[in-house]
Amino acid sequence: MKILLLYSLIQIFISNPYNLHSNSRQDADTSLGILILVNKQHKLPPGYRPYDLVPIEEKYNKGVMNLLRQEAATAFARMCSRAEADSIVLWNHSAYRSDTVQRQLYENAVERRGTEQAGRFSAQPGHSEHQTGLTVDINSTHTSFGNTPQAAWLRQYAHLFGFIERYPLQKEHITGYGYEPWHYRYVGIKAATYIIENKLTLEEYHERNGKHPENPAR
Repeated sequence: MKILLLYSLIQIFISNPYNLHSNSRQDADTSLGILILVNKQHKLPPGYRPYDLVPIEEKYNKGVMNLLRQEAATAFARMCSRAEADSIVLWNHSAYRSDTVQRQLYENAVERRGTEQAGRFSAQPGHSEHQTGLTVDINSTHTSFGNTPQAAWLRQYAHLFGFIERYPLQKEHITGYGYEPWHYRYVGIKAATYIIENKLTLEEYHERNGKHPENPAR
């Protein structure tokens, strides 16, 4: 009986598509464009840099790292402008990062917190969504941001501009990262709306819908 139970548990562990303890790694598929999946299992090519990075509109930026892919930058400015009309002030805290910068951040996090704890909130180089040029940290990098009117506005309206909260509460077993209410990822309005309506993560979206190439992330 014990052997049968152990076998069943092993089968579940192996078949889980979000097995974060797996050593398997694969290249991130850049042909997916704005729907590219980058996480602990999907790594960007060394030195990857999107071809269409542009500065975020100055009035919506307070960060040194202020680049996004053109489509995402336009959508972010549009979202910030709409929020402003609702008396909600949004700005970029951190956007595109090179793998060199990400390496420094990750190594600093490991030094401060240790490898296991750092891995919950900091990506290894090549595994960071920020390197896609499609991700923006908004206003803060502290979990208390999740309790602000700005965060509430984003949860309600961000998908209408193509953004999703990438690392929501109680999804760490799927995303691999702890709750980050400031971390928003651009996926386009159609995908964002589907993800929000079905309460999915980007991992679950890909598992359910497969590949949908658009706007290649060259």
